[in-house]
Amino acid sequence: MDNSRRTSFDDLNWGRLNLVSAQDQVAQQHTWRVTYQHGDRVVRVACRALPDYGIPHGIDNDVSSALIDHYMSIGLPDDGEMILAVSELMRLANFHRNGKYREMLAISLDRLHTTSYEVSGGWRDHPNRRWTTAKFHFIELLEHTHQGEAGKFDERSMLRIRLAEPLVSSLRSGFTKPLNLEFMQSLSRPRTRIIFRLLDAMRYNPEQPDEMIDEYEVGLIEWADQCKLPNTRPDAIRRALESPHEELLRRGYLRNVTAEGRGRHQRLRYEFSPEFTPVSPALLNRLRFYGVADGVSRQLTRLYTTSVLLARIELFERLLRSGFLKVKKTNAHALVHLIKNPDQYPDSQGQRGTGGALPGPAVSRRVSAPAEDVSVPDFAEQLQGQSPDQRAMFALKRISLLYSRKFTSLELDKLRHLMLQGEINAAPLVEEAHRRLAALDAQGFVDDLKDRLAAEPG
Repeated sequence: MDNSRRTSFDDLNWGRLNLVSAQDQVAQQHTWRVTYQHGDRVVRVACRALPDYGIPHGIDNDVSSALIDHYMSIGLPDDGEMILAVSELMRLANFHRNGKYREMLAISLDRLHTTSYEVSGGWRDHPNRRWTTAKFHFIELLEHTHQGEAGKFDERSMLRIRLAEPLVSSLRSGFTKPLNLEFMQSLSRPRTRIIFRLLDAMRYNPEQPDEMIDEYEVGLIEWADQCKLPNTRPDAIRRALESPHEELLRRGYLRNVTAEGRGRHQRLRYEFSPEFTPVSPALLNRLRFYGVADGVSRQLTRLYTTSVLLARIELFERLLRSGFLKVKKTNAHALVHLIKNPDQYPDSQGQRGTGGALPGPAVSRRVSAPAEDVSVPDFAEQLQGQSPDQRAMFALKRISLLYSRKFTSLELDKLRHLMLQGEINAAPLVEEAHRRLAALDAQGFVDDLKDRLAAEPG
């Protein structure tokens, strides 16, 4: 069984609705419409694509999941925009870096940009506990740089992408779930990856996302609609699902799949393997917010219950707000130390520890997490051993995060090129970006870098 555990995140609205067809070929199909009952709600979902592209299908699932994960990894900018290299998106989507896959990516992005969706009664506005109607394109804005043939991606191409506003609102509200992206990408066929992503999302109660199920039962025809497979013949649906079921069982994600009934009245029951039960989305999201690595989060959940971990995170936050705790290294280091050693930390409300301790005298001393003062991280050490392209992409991502929307995609295209050519060193550049921001000289850094880019050929 695959043991990859780098957990990314997916949007629960997008994941449960599954707006990418599990068909391998769509044969010029450019619309679909499904209607189904969910409790007391009637959900209607419609898709309309340009005839030249057909409906989103196949690898569009890989591209959409990579973009959602990247958007979350850069801090969920409120405008939904991100700038990244074509080569970086190909890496995130697990594509081979050659001309054929660049062309496939270009078509996929165009398809996700031009296809329109309408969801009635099935898009969750989770903070307000309401179901809404949403109309959108997955990608609302799509720009890229290029040289040579018009419109073609090349090795230097940079993308500027803005995600749909309903999707951005959903992600920023925390209506998300863990997604084992590495496991998904290791599955052999796009159809299997789509069905895995959909099954994984259906494990969560949309009205109580912290609740998960170990079994999921669904009618065969309804499941064909959810997968966006043609639902005309039950035997054809079963054949289309056979290979994905076999692989998900073999790889250990599913423990069992059974079918009951006959014809169009058949029902499927999926039983999930306990080894693939992820950490609570709310808990993992809070730990990740403070920089705790997913592997460390999983170790902590094996040692402590969710309620204990949430209580200690709340204590950490109270100590930060009140000034009792002064972090000298990283939030992640300080939080993990507090979780493992709660008795070493006073509660800012006058208590010691976290587990029902008796109130004590008011605490007047400050507590510092055991660490060293570090003003600017040593990025040269951090980037040691990475390829030039990895160093360049790290620098672009960090600068885009620190200086949001200060540089155009053309400027970042040139910056990446200069780093790959060895004209600019990634580590000192990122250190300077941090240093100037901390010294309240952000605009000076922007102006100096723009001047240098303008002066350099290429």
